[in-house]
Amino acid sequence: MLKKRNASIKRISIVIFLSIVLLISIELQGSNTVRANPMYTQIPPKVGVTGANIHASISSSSGEFWANVDAEYHMHTIYGFGDSYVARNSGMGLVTDPSPYVTVTVTQNTLDAHYPIPINITDLSVKINNQEIKWQIDKKGFFHIFDANLAEVNWTVSPVPSDFLVTVHYEQPIPKTSSSYGYLGDYALIIPVYGRYGCSSISYPLYSWFEYLPEKFNIQVEPFSNKIQAYSIHTNGTLTPLNYTNSNSNELLISQENEDFPFIHGAVIVFSPNTTGISPSPTLLVISATVTLLVIIGLGLLVYFKKRKGKP
Repeated sequence: MLKKRNASIKRISIVIFLSIVLLISIELQGSNTVRANPMYTQIPPKVGVTGANIHASISSSSGEFWANVDAEYHMHTIYGFGDSYVARNSGMGLVTDPSPYVTVTVTQNTLDAHYPIPINITDLSVKINNQEIKWQIDKKGFFHIFDANLAEVNWTVSPVPSDFLVTVHYEQPIPKTSSSYGYLGDYALIIPVYGRYGCSSISYPLYSWFEYLPEKFNIQVEPFSNKIQAYSIHTNGTLTPLNYTNSNSNELLISQENEDFPFIHGAVIVFSPNTTGISPSPTLLVISATVTLLVIIGLGLLVYFKKRKGKP
């Protein structure tokens, strides 16, 4: 009787053990199947900047310095709606997969743009192919660069053309440099360029629209100071001096080719106002000459009347 009971317990134990092994095997197979499936094989369009031109004019008003900024970005759609291509597994969000490559497909025909801007700007406008579009402030986060927190604006591109032009215009007061960078100059004009694309319809991480390096990138600044320097800036605070030339119109021209492209996050123009060598305006000269003449006449009359008064 005892032997039969032990045999039954043994059989039950074996059944339980095999059941556990079977469940674990099924779970592992299911897990491997999920992990083998690419997380980002359905993606938004891939769009990059082929060239960019930024023009900034600096002026002074009521004791403040202002910048008028116009930026244009030439966009090219590398992979558009319906396109498929083979990509490396690395960077596609795979945990495990026996194949080093995976096929991805563009399943959307819309893009959400994210563009950093100085917080205190005015007169912001965004255009696509010279048509003004709606934009909104992204209240979820900010972009930190050169000791400044920048806001981000969003707009939508739909449908996504093969080639299109994005232009951004704004005006802003130029703040004084922070204590961390005060040794560089008195004022700093930050020009952020870290634009990104994404798509709210699918779960896909934002990517830089400079993921594919542009052929040309130009920044032109109309300076009024000979104490000026330009740097590229990185979010970690790294500054790289930029070479520039003066054009015939006395503009500061910064031009970088794609083999030496430092503008992934932005540029900063640091300057100190001229304190010497500033030519006064004609109006100021006239006022000064008039005051001088009146003083001379007044002194002459005073001497004349004193002499008259002293005569018997």
